[in-house]
Amino acid sequence: MTKRPYRGTAQAEVAALTRQRILEATVALANERWVDEITLEDIAEKSGVTAQTILRHFGSKDGLATETARMGNHAAVQQRNTAIAGDLENIVNNLTEHYEAFGERVFRTLTQDAAYPQFKAFLQEGRQFHRQWVERVFAPWLQKRSDAARERLTLQLIAICDVHMWRVYRHELGLSSEDYRALLLDLLQALLHQNMEQPS
Repeated sequence: MTKRPYRGTAQAEVAALTRQRILEATVALANERWVDEITLEDIAEKSGVTAQTILRHFGSKDGLATETARMGNHAAVQQRNTAIAGDLENIVNNLTEHYEAFGERVFRTLTQDAAYPQFKAFLQEGRQFHRQWVERVFAPWLQKRSDAARERLTLQLIAICDVHMWRVYRHELGLSSEDYRALLLDLLQALLHQNMEQPS
């Protein structure tokens, strides 16, 4: 009896869905806990598979962590790239939405980079992207400055828009997302509009 032609395709689709479910479960747990507190058994329970299934798909916990970081970077870049250059309110809304979705996981990853060398490449990519994002969305203001002043403003914007600033407001000071949004807008307006008209 010959195999039906669609059987292999169906199996591949099931495997892809299982893999995605494992990744999503890992992301959800990473939003709540430190990486070293998450076990394969935790991920297996949340994703509805066995620990052996996870190992079959990713090889090891480190392999799963690496793939999760790659998926997170891709999703974050897609979301951040929707920000409209020169539109300050849109920029602030974009950044706020980004950190509400990804901020805690990014912070936890940054804090544990020494213990998980496989994260270093993704963190470096994230730092490079953050600077490129700043240079793109704030270009109408940056382009009006001399080289030295442009670099100084770029560094100030990188710091103000960093995840650590968000975490201080949201987690250490206990402010709401709307409070963070308003404070970030105030900070950026004060910095960008100092002795300079808003770009047309």
